[in-house]
Amino acid sequence: MEEENDNSIPERIFAVGEYLEAVNIALKRFEVKITGEVTQVKVATSGHCYFTIKDKTDENVLDCIAWKYNYQICGVKLEEGLEVILKGNGQLYNATGRFSFIADTIELKGEGVLKKAYLELKKKLESEGVFAFERKKVLPTFPQNIGVITSKKGAVINDLLSNLGQFGFKVKMIDSRVEGQEAVKNLLGAVKEFKKQKIDVLLIMRGGGSLESLQAFNNEALVRAILDFPCPIIAAIGHDKDVPLLALTADFACSTPTAAANTLNKTWEMAPLTISQAERVVFEGLNGRIIQIEKEITRSSGIIESWFNDFFDRYKEIASELKTYVLRIEQAILSRNKFLDNCWGKIESDFSFAFKEMVQKLIYLSQTIKAHDPENNLALGYCLARKHGKIVRKTSDLPPNTGFDLQVSDGIIKTKTI
Repeated sequence: MEEENDNSIPERIFAVGEYLEAVNIALKRFEVKITGEVTQVKVATSGHCYFTIKDKTDENVLDCIAWKYNYQICGVKLEEGLEVILKGNGQLYNATGRFSFIADTIELKGEGVLKKAYLELKKKLESEGVFAFERKKVLPTFPQNIGVITSKKGAVINDLLSNLGQFGFKVKMIDSRVEGQEAVKNLLGAVKEFKKQKIDVLLIMRGGGSLESLQAFNNEALVRAILDFPCPIIAAIGHDKDVPLLALTADFACSTPTAAANTLNKTWEMAPLTISQAERVVFEGLNGRIIQIEKEITRSSGIIESWFNDFFDRYKEIASELKTYVLRIEQAILSRNKFLDNCWGKIESDFSFAFKEMVQKLIYLSQTIKAHDPENNLALGYCLARKHGKIVRKTSDLPPNTGFDLQVSDGIIKTKTI
């Protein structure tokens, strides 16, 4: 036997870091729930929460850590003396070898504590108007694309699908935990995923349960996540006494998946009646409009006929007046023509008389001028003396040795004084 031991595989020797890493890998696989009373709570500036829990006997103490995100979404404000249930796994810190329990979820223990936390959060959200009717979205008239968040285990999804009518619904489901505080992360992830998708209505469903089992649906982070959801939300969450805060926040709430299915079916089932009513309203409206139009046409025809009658009466009056004016113009033209004829005859007579008189005067003037023409006397032996073309009237006009012209009856004589 000793020889066999000597020939066996050599025992492995771990370095400290290797051993701590191996232990942490094993601890990571060992996820458990632990309950205890909270002591020594400290929230770091980073947002991480460091605290201790102990048994009632005070003999057993465990250091715990809740990382920032997990602490924020748990919805529990840790205080000394609170009894809590933690879910997570242990971990050794390499630098010190110190053991801590890493809490992924934190939930309160005890119906009384849960009820108190429920009422405090409800009051807070109510004061902010989170449950106000005015902020709720109206369900679409004919929804088709339906998003569903629930657990694929159990009868909830089957109840919904079996009660949905044959109206062409397209249902997309995201499987999520719905039990206890550890369901919060699943529900938040599902809501975030559906925000990216095009759906008409989102259903969040689960069966009934106690206040403890419905903790996730009373979570502040989840409530705020659905406040700004782009489409209406139907909450079908069964409950015993207190309505879950998520159901109060949702745009429409019912207690069962069957009721949710009936809500979705309702507008489709009412469609034939709605169409019939709309058809009646349309036809009645059209009939009333036709009657109104006929009345307007009749009234308009009367107005047009009256207008044309007035127009033609006025036309007749204008035509008669125009005819009178034309006759007056014709008479005036005839009268003017006669006047012009008379004027022309008078002008012609006066012109003829004046012309004859002028001819007589011209003959007389011609004879007079001819009788007084100086050249007529030249034939009698007279002559005209001119100096440079001007008639000489005095001897002083002709100094000695001055040349001048003498005009006689048959020509001009050039001469000179001595």
